[in-house]
Amino acid sequence: MTGSPLADGSSGNGTAADPRGWTLPRAVSLGDLGRLAAPISEHNGQAVAVRPLADHPGWLAKLYKADQHPDDAGRLDLLISAPDTLPEADRTLLYEGSCWPAARIQEPGNAAVGCVIPMAPEHFRGELRRGAFSERRFVEIDWLAKSDESIRGIGLPSPGAEGRLSACRQLTHLAAILETLDLVYSDWSFSNAFWSPARRSVYLIDVDGCQPQKMPDIHQPNWADPLTPQGTDADTYTDRYRLGLLIAKCMTGLRDARAFHEVAASPWQNGPAVSDVLLDMLLATDRERRPSAAQLHQALNDGPYLRATPRPARTELPPLPKQPPAPKPSAPRSSPDTCKPAQTPSPESTAPGQSPEQSTDSAWIVVAVIAVILLILIIANH
Repeated sequence: MTGSPLADGSSGNGTAADPRGWTLPRAVSLGDLGRLAAPISEHNGQAVAVRPLADHPGWLAKLYKADQHPDDAGRLDLLISAPDTLPEADRTLLYEGSCWPAARIQEPGNAAVGCVIPMAPEHFRGELRRGAFSERRFVEIDWLAKSDESIRGIGLPSPGAEGRLSACRQLTHLAAILETLDLVYSDWSFSNAFWSPARRSVYLIDVDGCQPQKMPDIHQPNWADPLTPQGTDADTYTDRYRLGLLIAKCMTGLRDARAFHEVAASPWQNGPAVSDVLLDMLLATDRERRPSAAQLHQALNDGPYLRATPRPARTELPPLPKQPPAPKPSAPRSSPDTCKPAQTPSPESTAPGQSPEQSTDSAWIVVAVIAVILLILIIANH
């Protein structure tokens, strides 16, 4: 597809049937939505609150802070219309695998109060066990970037290699759809997607923040793109780096530089293409030579890594983190005379029911009593 399918916003302000089960205008007022329940989230990112719609179960009103960009209304309209430009299979995945906005919320004097989004399906919740306590909550993809042992430790089924691969295939497919729409997401990280171990699927959140072509690059610790200078915008090449980093961590279950080395070792059974694509995404010296999300998705589905040009130059793998030194074994205690073994009382010299230490203490008491008696006798004779 050439150019951006979002350019004209052709679905505009019309009404379209939403396959998620609710048909509503592209722009609505708060009054149109009925009663708002208590917030399930507050002051998180660009949202002042996220509140369930009491009269429409499964839907949420995401209400923005007052200082939003003046172009946000038009941007939201473009996002709401974007799925209409996609093939049916991609449109279905976008609706099923993300909280794609369904309507813009407007009020007099403010064209972008917020947006209407679906709540993540219940199968993305899990019973997380922590010691003697458990809590049912949405399972963040953060857990997929840990070992199978750690995942079992909180009461979730371990994904294994196939479970990791299935989730990463869906995640890269969603990323490829966003790239097709010429949208920058930027927020690829552990906290912006949910994971269902049972269904081996993912659910992308905060997609209403996507922007065409570029957007301000908000610093995220451990997710900084080394080739996107601080203070410049994030773009599709920034997205490719962060997506590659997320996939590498989820595929290997490692969260530090060891993930890079594990990728280079090609631990997967579906050929070297996955490792090649990921290493080019993460280590290419030219950011514009990073492979696309579609290329990574194809490799994860056992396809080839097709390049129009020779392989991009790569930086070296980052150094492995230093492992803490193993504790030294404590040296055995020796007797004061190191040439002789320590003396211990024989079993015969120990009274029944007494330990050697108790026997020694008793002997000293007897000696002390005898010494006192002798001293009294000496004083009496004088």
